[in-house]
Amino acid sequence: MSNFAGFLLHALLLVPALLIAIPVHEMGHAAAAYILGDRSVRYFGYFSLNPRRFLDPLGVIAVFVALVGWGRRVPVQPNRISTTGQRVMHELGGPAANLIVAVVLGFVLQALVRFGLAPSYDLSVGLLGAALYVIVFLNLSVFAFQLLPVPGLDGWNVIEAIFRNRNARFFFQVNTRRQQIWIGCIVVIFLFQLFQGGSLLSLVMAPFFWPASLISLGGCAGYAIPGFIGLHPCLL
Repeated sequence: MSNFAGFLLHALLLVPALLIAIPVHEMGHAAAAYILGDRSVRYFGYFSLNPRRFLDPLGVIAVFVALVGWGRRVPVQPNRISTTGQRVMHELGGPAANLIVAVVLGFVLQALVRFGLAPSYDLSVGLLGAALYVIVFLNLSVFAFQLLPVPGLDGWNVIEAIFRNRNARFFFQVNTRRQQIWIGCIVVIFLFQLFQGGSLLSLVMAPFFWPASLISLGGCAGYAIPGFIGLHPCLL
C-alpha cells in the first residue's frame, strides 16, 4: 500500500467512527438529562439517529486533525437540572455513553480476533475489523478528551458544577476567556511536540484513556494517520 493510499484509508476509517462517537456522546448527555427529569430533550429530538443533528464543524475537523472531537451541546432546562448532583450526572452522561459503547464493541472485536478476524488495513475482510477498532478507539478518545479539565469540556463542567457556588466570579471570568484559553492550550501542545517530540495530548489523556482501553480491548489502543497525526494515550 502506497503512502497516499495508507493516508487516505486511515482518514476514511475515521468517518464511520465519528458518525458514531460524537452522536453517542451527545445522546449520552440527553439520556442523562431525561433520566433526571428533563423531558424536553426527547421532545426536541435529541434521541435522533441522524448524526447531522449532533455534529459540530470544528469538532469534526478536530477528529481529523487531532483524533479528538466534540459535538453540538444538547440544551437542557436549568430548572430540571438544578442541583450539584444533577449537573454532575448530566455532564458525565456523555463520557459514560462513549465508554459503554467502547467496552461493548471492544468485547465484540476481541471475540472476532479469537475467531481469526484480526483487524487489517489491506483490502480484505479484516478491514471490517479495522473499522470496528477505529470506532472503539475514537469512542475511547472522546471519552478521555472530554474528561479533561479544560473550559468547554465535560471535565471542566463537572468542576464548575461542584465549586461554582463557592467562587462564581472565578468561573465567570474563565468562561469569558474560553477562546484565549483554548488558543493557549493549542500553542502549548504544538510547542511540546516541537521541542519534546512527543504528544502532550496523549500524555494528559492517558489517566482516563489507558484504564478504559485495558477494559475494552485488553491492551493499549492507539491510532495514526500515516505521515500526519497519531494519538497513543497510554501509560507506558
